[in-house]
Amino acid sequence: MKNSFFKKIRNLSIVVIIYFFKVILLFLPMRIVMRCGEIFGVIFSFFMKKEKLIICKNLDIVYGKNKFSDKEKRDFIIKNFKNYGRGLFEFIKISISAPEKIVSLVKETNGLEYFYKAKEEGRSLIGITAHFGNWELIPIYLKYKGFNIGVIGKKLFDDRIDKIVYSARTRIGVKAYDRDIVSRDMIIELKERGLMLGVLVDQDTDVDSIIIPFLGVDAKTPIGPAVLAKHYNSYILTLFCVRRPDGYYNLIINKPYDINKEDSIEKIVHLYNADISKMIMNYPEQWAWIHDRFKSVVR
Repeated sequence: MKNSFFKKIRNLSIVVIIYFFKVILLFLPMRIVMRCGEIFGVIFSFFMKKEKLIICKNLDIVYGKNKFSDKEKRDFIIKNFKNYGRGLFEFIKISISAPEKIVSLVKETNGLEYFYKAKEEGRSLIGITAHFGNWELIPIYLKYKGFNIGVIGKKLFDDRIDKIVYSARTRIGVKAYDRDIVSRDMIIELKERGLMLGVLVDQDTDVDSIIIPFLGVDAKTPIGPAVLAKHYNSYILTLFCVRRPDGYYNLIINKPYDINKEDSIEKIVHLYNADISKMIMNYPEQWAWIHDRFKSVVR
């Protein structure tokens, strides 16, 4: 009972904070929002002892225990929390900004022709990404460009917070589907309407998964995107929204995998884990190391 009470208070506080920042950030230019987010992330990190231990654990698993000194780990943690804080503030700003202002954050796009090809053919597409850079910007940008975009996500722990996030994702027409519910509408969109569906696969979650190398380490990885792509003959590719030093973004869309009916689910999962791993190793501070990624395999 006591824990339930404190959870309710915590969740209400989060809702109040989000609406408070919505009002404040409404009047600030994006560059200042980004900077404020980084400062918030650094301050927030001082209260996240457990999460900082998880980051250090993940770094040791991926790079080896002797790769980084304690100081180097502390410096990395600060950079990583800046990434989280900036992402949060950007998402709040995105939820209240005009679409054209949102998409102006993306300064360079590579691989958009693969989406146009799928659209011309009326063929569905599975876009795989990670909790990396500003992943929330990807579906909004692509919807603004005229594509039929949907995303799969897990319902959040509080209905009020979930409603805020759902509204931000769908307000310009992006379709949002619950990860834990089989959606007939989503199936119809994939089969008949050329849906381009975004899926995050970089966490250890309670969905159908297999053990596949991720960042060079065996990890539990969702197979859903691979199953959908094979079943509905969808294009399947990876894409990432990478933060640039100037504060803007590059949208990198990789070439669709050359797969056929004989290819195994395991092969496809290997392919997208390799793409995600490569991107993380190139820009490690932009990934969510805060998640206990290897908990099902590494003790």
